[in-house]
Amino acid sequence: MDSVDVLRAVVVTPTYDEEDNIASLIAAVLAEQANINGFDVHVLVSDSHSQDRTLEIVRQLADNDPHVHLLDVNQRGIGVGLREGFRYAIEQLNADVLVQMDSDFQHNPQDLPHLLAPLLAGYEVVVGSRFLAGSHNNMPFYRKVLSVGANQVIRMALGLRGVTEITTSFRAFRKEAFLRLAPDAVPWEEESFIAVPVFLVRMLAAGAKATEVPMTMHPRVRGYSKMVYSRYIRDILLFALKDRLRKT
Repeated sequence: MDSVDVLRAVVVTPTYDEEDNIASLIAAVLAEQANINGFDVHVLVSDSHSQDRTLEIVRQLADNDPHVHLLDVNQRGIGVGLREGFRYAIEQLNADVLVQMDSDFQHNPQDLPHLLAPLLAGYEVVVGSRFLAGSHNNMPFYRKVLSVGANQVIRMALGLRGVTEITTSFRAFRKEAFLRLAPDAVPWEEESFIAVPVFLVRMLAAGAKATEVPMTMHPRVRGYSKMVYSRYIRDILLFALKDRLRKT
């Protein structure tokens, strides 16, 4: 394929204290380049000023590989990490396509070729879904219950059709889908994970052509989760209620 046809895809992974995972994740993502046609794959670690060795590890990797990049956001929160990472990828790395991916191996890097491919067929947003035929959800039972419940609440409250997965953060999208949104359309500054489902909802509401692909979801094997489930559930319910009231 001629180089002018290749799109730059930047995998943005927000981190905080992920020294146990980050080097292996970066290597696994970049190894998938051999299986991905039409995209030049880069990794951007958008770090919330980790207190462990995450920043040091990524700096060393970035110094030796032009496909590895680091942004020290210096502010806690997955929403802020994603927003600043997306902006940096577009403005500084000339990204055509962005991939939103967790840093703890709950998302399988081997799913990246399937996630990116529909973007070459005219889609603007591709969502990795645990609820499609061919997907594999290896999470503990309570996490499966949480994901099913959260997805159902948001889909019913907002009247969404055609998208089964709202809450996972494994997605690929063209930069235009992000730039189309108003700066305050997503609660990026919230400390919970509420920005993850709201971001997708807002892109769909703005008219992005979307599809889903099966994905594999693994439990975290190293490090620790930063999610506070009670706050996440509360924020989802409040968002769904406010959004429904806004539309009435």
